[in-house]
Parts: sequence; C-alpha cells; structure tokens
Amino acid sequence: MKKMIAASLVLAAVGGLAIACQGIGKQTFNHEASFEASLIEEIEIHNESWDIELTHTDSPNITIACAGKRQANESDPVTISHDGNKIVITQEDQGGMGGFTFSKNGTVYISIPDHTVNAITLNNDAGDIKMKRVAVQSLVLINESGSQLIEGLSADKGELTTNDGELQLKDSSLNELTVTSSSGNSYITGVTSPVMAIRSKAGEVSIQEAAEGKLLRAETISGDIAVSYTKPPASIKLTANSSSSDISVNLDGFKEQQRSEKAVEGTIGNASHTLELSSRTGTITVK
Repeated sequence: MKKMIAASLVLAAVGGLAIACQGIGKQTFNHEASFEASLIEEIEIHNESWDIELTHTDSPNITIACAGKRQANESDPVTISHDGNKIVITQEDQGGMGGFTFSKNGTVYISIPDHTVNAITLNNDAGDIKMKRVAVQSLVLINESGSQLIEGLSADKGELTTNDGELQLKDSSLNELTVTSSSGNSYITGVTSPVMAIRSKAGEVSIQEAAEGKLLRAETISGDIAVSYTKPPASIKLTANSSSSDISVNLDGFKEQQRSEKAVEGTIGNASHTLELSSRTGTITVK
C-alpha cells in the first residue's frame, strides 16, 4: 500500500484513514497536513460555506491548511480522508438553523505542485473560490453559489458549472473548456482553448483577448455576448443570432454572406474554424 509523508502530522498508511483538522480552543480552528504529491492522483472537495483557495507550490508536497472557527462543543468542521491515491476534503457547517451560518467561518487553503494531480473535483455550496497557477489534467467545478476567480489555470479539460455566482477565468490554457451558468456573469479573459463552449441562462458572457481555435460557442438566454480577439482570426465561419436585432461584427477580412434582422453569417479565409454566438434577448459584439 502506498504511503504518504506528512509534514505536521504522523499518519498511518491505512485505507480510509480520516484526519480531522484539530482546533485550538473552543472557537479557533487551525491545522495543516501535507502529502507527497507523487502518490496522489485525485483531490475531491465538498464545501458547504467556507472559502476555498487553491494555489501552485514549488514543494513536492500537497499541503492542506484549515483556518477558521468551530462552534462550541461541536465536531471539527473540516475533515480530510485519505485512501490510496485519493484525498477527500469535507467541510460541514455546524450549529445555527440547520447548519446555516450568517458569516464566513473559515478558509481551506490547498497548494499543489504542477502536473502531479490528475483530477480535482470541487463541489461548492456557498463560498468563494480562488485558484491561481494550478496545473492539473482535469478540473471539475460545481458551484451552487459564490464567486469564482481562476487565474493561470493549465488543464487538459475544464468543466465549470455554476447555479448562481460570477465566474472570472483569466490567463489560462486548456485543450477543452466547458462553462455552464444558470445565473451570473462569465468573464473569460486571455484564455487559450481550441474548443470552448459557454452556456448561460441569465448572465453576460464576455470573452476577451481570445485566440483563434477550432470551436468557440457562446449562448445565453438573457444577457449580452462580447468576443474580442488578440489577433484577427485567419479562418472562421461565423454565425450570430439575437432576437434583440443588435449584432455587430468588426473583424478584418470578414465577408458577410447573409444578414437578417436577427442573424448574421459570414466567413474569413477558408472558414476552417467555427464561431457560433446566440442570445435570445441580448446584444452580440465581435471584434
């Protein structure tokens, strides 16, 4: 069985080992645990209300630090389970009305070396998420509510799903990116991805400093769509549809093939790449 190296806690290498972050005093809750990254393939996070921060580290270890508050005479609000090559981090609310709290009680900090973990899955109920310079093969983020700020992400595949909350994804590189939002704006800036699909029921979709890729699709039921390129695309087929009758395309070399009150179609070059934009009630701008 694989063993892990703990920096501040001696852990027995047994399957299903649960580690509770120990508190200091009745209210303060602090602890740090460390794992050898080469032995971990997957990190799974279940969060009810704390903030989550994931960052890059030059250390060969994955470090998890808990800092916050514990309800008096209650169990630890954060636990870490380790089994084989998987770490599961669980944050559960305590006390109040069915566990509901009126303020943020803490933050879970996770630092990860580049390209060591294959998959990160984060299920977030209510808490802000920050991620900076994380390199991972697969990222799945399911966010019920709370803001998301992701910078410098490097991944083969990213799936970001939000029910209610703003997403900012900046200066990142992925082979495939999927963003799904029920309510909240999606701001994608300086992101390189050959395949990118952004879907929103209610919210603005802004894709700035984009690089030409195989497929860029953005659609929203209620909200504006804005796309801007760092360099004029050389070969695309563009289709844009909006019931608002407000569609603007300002791209070098764009040849308009069809225009109606609510739709525009055209090409640049040999049209080997695809740009599809659709908004039921919002404006569409491409430049």
